Amino acid sequence: MKAYLLKFVSIFWLVLWSQLGFTAEQRSTLASKTLTTPPVSTSALLETLFGLFMVLACIAFLAWLLRRTGRFQTTANGEMKIITSLALGPRERAVLLQVGEQQILLGVTSQTVQTLHVLETPVSTTTIKSNSNTSFAEKFQQVMQQRAKS
Repeated sequence: MKAYLLKFVSIFWLVLWSQLGFTAEQRSTLASKTLTTPPVSTSALLETLFGLFMVLACIAFLAWLLRRTGRFQTTANGEMKIITSLALGPRERAVLLQVGEQQILLGVTSQTVQTLHVLETPVSTTTIKSNSNTSFAEKFQQVMQQRAKS
């Protein structure tokens, strides 16, 4: 019974205060409700768009900077990193991982990650980087030549 009484009293006070606020608002003069300037002006719109552009530019710059410095792939204080990855199918990949001085070839699927081989002699990362740094135009030309042959 007390809970119902407490709800009734709180609803009563809420209605009373909202009515008091509504009547006080009605009493205000018409002059105070008119705007002297339009709410949306060209300068306000341009200022907002410029601010949005600056925020988006900062986000893009930071993403580029992080990608350029290679901070996305380093984990465990730089002791472990992905050297290269090769897609074998739609959901299967072969990943060459370096842990300290040791390199491990992993098979990665959507369900499991398996060690395929632990390399006795590490693969030189300079040869991998020189092969992976070919431009889009060179890769496109190779694909077009392969299609022309077949």
